[in-house]
Amino acid sequence: MKKLSIKTLITLSIACMGLFGIVRANEVVTETTQQPVVSVAGEFSTDIVFGDATMINTVYTGLILSGEGWVLSTNLTDGMVHIEEAKYSWTVVDGMTLTFGSQAEPYGLAWGLHRPSNNWFASTPREHMITNGVGFGLNKWGVGADLFWGGDSMNEEMESELYWAGRFSYGLNLLGIDSNVGLSLNSNESQLVDVSMGNNLFTTSLEYDLSSEADGAYWVRGVVTPPQAQGVFLLIGLNSDEVMTYGVGYKCSDKMKVVSEFNSGAKDAEGNDVTLDFGIRASYSF
Repeated sequence: MKKLSIKTLITLSIACMGLFGIVRANEVVTETTQQPVVSVAGEFSTDIVFGDATMINTVYTGLILSGEGWVLSTNLTDGMVHIEEAKYSWTVVDGMTLTFGSQAEPYGLAWGLHRPSNNWFASTPREHMITNGVGFGLNKWGVGADLFWGGDSMNEEMESELYWAGRFSYGLNLLGIDSNVGLSLNSNESQLVDVSMGNNLFTTSLEYDLSSEADGAYWVRGVVTPPQAQGVFLLIGLNSDEVMTYGVGYKCSDKMKVVSEFNSGAKDAEGNDVTLDFGIRASYSF
């Protein structure tokens, strides 16, 4: 048997170490590229209200962390950090998802309008609820079904019962206009119809409450965005309290906009006319 020289042994050892190093480097690169990515988004807004007194308020400061299937959204209120949504979604099949955790109830169109980046106006048409539970979403061929179970509500006998809510919708594009009609229900016997329409020139949203307690409550809002206006947009809205909202805004960039809003027809608890207030909101998102 031929003996290997010291030089040959050293050469083979170096080659083996180099090969091992290449394999380990590939493993490190693979492990690095498989690290989960966390996206961070946030926004700020400042309101200046002119009326009986001039007030400057920081209305909304929010931060959203998201990753593969999960979302954690927070806002800063009165110096305290509050959790808005903390949820995880699992895509069962294409167009069908299950969502677990604290999430917005599928009821109407109002969710997200408290965030300036989602709202052309400075005000919100109504409040929206966030509840801890399980959600189911189905979206196929323009048909949408969003269901929710969870929370902890009380029945007429003051016994705890499971709360549920759902929204069923259908969307289509006709003559270049995207349209969507929805019907929302929940275990509190609330019923709501919503309609949204829009294209690159205008968007319109409407909610009409069908429940007996609401007595025909509604709100409708529209935004006109002329392409020739170079970022300027017009606002107009009306609700069942006969309060009219109108204004004008300017989209400074993809991240910042300034909105001026004027309300008329508002009344106080005694039925007296409220002094007309004029407000300006500046918001920035990143």
